[in-house]
Amino acid sequence: MPLHEPSPYEVLGVPITAGAREINLAVSPALRAGRYTRQQIQDAAGLLRHPDRRLEVDLQQPLPPEPVDHAAELLAPALAEPLLVVDRPRLPPADSFLALHRAELAAEFAEPAPAGTDPEPPIPARFAADLSVLPQIEVPE
Repeated sequence: MPLHEPSPYEVLGVPITAGAREINLAVSPALRAGRYTRQQIQDAAGLLRHPDRRLEVDLQQPLPPEPVDHAAELLAPALAEPLLVVDRPRLPPADSFLALHRAELAAEFAEPAPAGTDPEPPIPARFAADLSVLPQIEVPE
């Protein structure tokens, strides 16, 4: 079973430019070929004989591509240059790279200690609470 519905031109085996006479003459050979049912052949011939319906079919179906002679010559200017040009950024100088010791890297990604097993670390003196951070409060007498 075909994946698409054949066009009336395919059913009758006539070109898109076929006239009424060619369509009428193509019905008998199409019936003898037996590739399509009698109903499909009659429907295709009736559709192509009717100018308005034929125009509708012609507008719905794309034209087959015309063969191109010397395709390589036509494509030569486009293929002369590379199809994809990738500009890669230059690498920075070697002395600008940061070097990490394995111990530093391991310390950064180490699993945190489970909560409650170690006492809390002491707070540095510079972050300790003192009166300098509190607003002035007037105490009533």
